[in-house]
Amino acid sequence: MAKRIISDKQRAWLAGEVNAWRDQDILKEDLASRILDQYESQAEISHRKRNKIVVTLLSLAALLIGLAALLLIGYNWQEMPPSLKLVIVFGVLLAVYASAIYLRFGRKHRLLSEVAFFLGCLFYGAGIFLVAQIFHLNAHYPDAFWWWALGILPFALCLDTLLLHTLLVAVLAIWCGTEILGFGNLGAWFFGRWNIIPNGAYTLPLLALPGFLWAYRKDSVRTLGLYVMLMTWWIILQPFAWDFDESAVLFIGAVGGLMLIVAQSHGAGNRYAEPYRIYGVLLSAGVLLILSFYDYNEDMLRTWSNPAGSGLILLIAVFSVAIILICALVRNAGSSESKALVSSVRDVVHRQWLPGGLVVLMVVLLLWNQSVGEPLLPTILANFGMVLLAIWMMRIGLVTDKGQTFAAGVLYFLAWAVVRYVDLFGDFGGMLGGALMFFLCGVVLFGLAYFWRGRREKLHD
Repeated sequence: MAKRIISDKQRAWLAGEVNAWRDQDILKEDLASRILDQYESQAEISHRKRNKIVVTLLSLAALLIGLAALLLIGYNWQEMPPSLKLVIVFGVLLAVYASAIYLRFGRKHRLLSEVAFFLGCLFYGAGIFLVAQIFHLNAHYPDAFWWWALGILPFALCLDTLLLHTLLVAVLAIWCGTEILGFGNLGAWFFGRWNIIPNGAYTLPLLALPGFLWAYRKDSVRTLGLYVMLMTWWIILQPFAWDFDESAVLFIGAVGGLMLIVAQSHGAGNRYAEPYRIYGVLLSAGVLLILSFYDYNEDMLRTWSNPAGSGLILLIAVFSVAIILICALVRNAGSSESKALVSSVRDVVHRQWLPGGLVVLMVVLLLWNQSVGEPLLPTILANFGMVLLAIWMMRIGLVTDKGQTFAAGVLYFLAWAVVRYVDLFGDFGGMLGGALMFFLCGVVLFGLAYFWRGRREKLHD
């Protein structure tokens, strides 16, 4: 059985606790050894860290070698006949993949084989563009990225490596970005172009779903973070596909709230919630900060179009229903008790006052801008939302015992205080007022630092 991955600090803490229990005759020698054997040893931890460094350096080396090879071929490309070009493209591709397979299964060099497969996937993408150039194919160029990602996908799922998942996510992000931002008016693709539906790169969730399942199955939070980032990127691009870009900031704020709903659905202390919480907080905090300025709301209303509010509300409703239903189904599948879908949905939204409130706030602001068109109320609500988000982050940090989340809430509250002072009272207070503002912020930080220190000491006593 594979040993559980653990950090240096966790290993040192665990070893110290086990030794203390053994000295107090709480644990016998054989049981203590069996507990420690469940986790990586110090030598294995050091070996894993060295492997990461080696993989990083080898990956960069493979990337540079690949670029050098492409430049070398490109230098003489125009002088070569088409048949020779095809032989070079497919020959290089087959040679690299054959070398990778030999290193993996023949020589048992896992790290080198991963780098070779990475290089092969890079050459595969380059080969798509080169073959199109050989035959002078003037096609829809984002399709090349789609086929490139489709070729990377099986290797990423089978090779158990973060490197290829990173490449896959990067290619998919480029594909959906070029499709939506460059060709959003072409219409959705499904065995032809459907002009009644904008081009929103709707196959991306299907291509990303295997990566999500792989990350959960392999217990890889880093890989999960990559795919969460990819899905977040795809979702926040949808207003640009549907031509609602002048008010997309409100949709992005709603997406931040939905990401926090997904995070909270994982339960307190679940480390899989972290990627969703990080991106949800970044989106929500950024949008609320922008909306907290009266001038921005006034400028947004000047460019507001009548269909914008209704269309974005529909988009938010669709994504809200889809995300809540998915969370409810997953929660129900992972529970030992069989529950009705309505009950599972109720569990998902239970006590999610701030994430749900953020989504509702963005819908209210859309309706307000659509009907009234006055910037003062959105400004007040956004400032109120900033304070609540800061308090919520501090509370989550206390509940999950994560100092980073608690500190992020504190800093966000201080950022709100400083921004509002500069925005409202900077000219009136001058340098003395600024000095007082920063002094008060410093006092607050000192107080919160002592509070956190005292809480940690109580927890570990």
